[in-house]
Amino acid sequence: MTFRIVRNLSWTATAGAIVFACGSPIGDDVYLGESSAPPSFVAPPDASPEATTRELIEYCASNKCPTGFTTCPSSKFLCDVDLRTDRNNCGACGVTCPGAGINDRYDCVEGQCVLRCDERKNVANCDGIVDNGCETSLETNENCGACGKRCTDPETAPCLKPTGTPQCGCPPSSTYCKSSNACVDIESDSAHCGGCGNVCDPAGSPGTPPPPPNAYYGCVQGQCDRPKCNEGYADCNDDLNKPNSDGCEVALYTNENCSGCNDNCAAQQMVCGIDLNKGLHFAPRCNCPEGQTFCVMYDFMVPPMGVCADFTSDLLNCGGCGRACLDATERSQASCEYGMCKRKCGARWADCNGNFDDDCEVDIFSDPLNCGGCGVACDIAAGQACAGGRCVVEPCSKEEEEAR
Repeated sequence: MTFRIVRNLSWTATAGAIVFACGSPIGDDVYLGESSAPPSFVAPPDASPEATTRELIEYCASNKCPTGFTTCPSSKFLCDVDLRTDRNNCGACGVTCPGAGINDRYDCVEGQCVLRCDERKNVANCDGIVDNGCETSLETNENCGACGKRCTDPETAPCLKPTGTPQCGCPPSSTYCKSSNACVDIESDSAHCGGCGNVCDPAGSPGTPPPPPNAYYGCVQGQCDRPKCNEGYADCNDDLNKPNSDGCEVALYTNENCSGCNDNCAAQQMVCGIDLNKGLHFAPRCNCPEGQTFCVMYDFMVPPMGVCADFTSDLLNCGGCGRACLDATERSQASCEYGMCKRKCGARWADCNGNFDDDCEVDIFSDPLNCGGCGVACDIAAGQACAGGRCVVEPCSKEEEEAR
């Protein structure tokens, strides 16, 4: 035998549904068991009859637009325009927000066209004037990283981007060199060894012996004439600074020695290369864990450059390297599902007829025959509108209640 605990409830009828409302907070629960008797509603001892009596409110189909929605001259359906978010009808029918610019775009937010600056380009609307867009670069000494943030010592600490984000001066671990207008590590930079502009001769100072094989003389701990490995080589036996050194004897960028000595990609069932999905850090590494494949894009490079791709979901490598799903439209985005290119409908659109060629053809936000989903129909005979993916209802009038 099973039981349910039902608190003091009253009910109201809606169009095709019953909505329950709590009659009291806590106490005097009614236990309903396996019985043929209908459930009863018991009021707490201290409650008046009014406390558990609720007015029956019936809701009927409506053609009146809810708050924020309206029907414009260009409308296909009743109440199919949301004036709060529609860029083509922002706040009122026919009020169109400006198109996207080079550094900015406009969105409709609560019925107002709002300027959005492209943060990736370090720009801002510092003067507060919408008409001229995002007019200010945040990479200057007057506006460094934010409007009005000035670099007070532009000679020694100007506005720079050592980490991609504009800031005044260099991080503590580096030094600003005006000649190159950059932050450098004077402990290891052969062009600024120990100080700005102090260039190390890769062949060594006069009287210095020739550098070991696959090596040159560079900057180590702020001093020149220290042997360093050429790009792509390593000193794996650690004899570079010893007499009769064999130099940097190991070639890197291979599956056995990828980014350094004994960095064995093959042992990890991975591939040595540069993964372009990791950003602009062109450092070789062991790439692609289990379930992914390294798709080479530039095979003439050493090491090769490419991307790690999951063939079951990668838009640009769907089912195989280079098989791209690019069939995007205003209503849908391309998708890769289990290695097959498919179409993914946007939030307010649906492919109700299953025909790939006519895109996501139904607007489920406003179509009364497909309101919120394919085949979900409103009361067409009563002229019921669909707004925001819901069939519109309102309390029934007395005449409608009497007719029912």
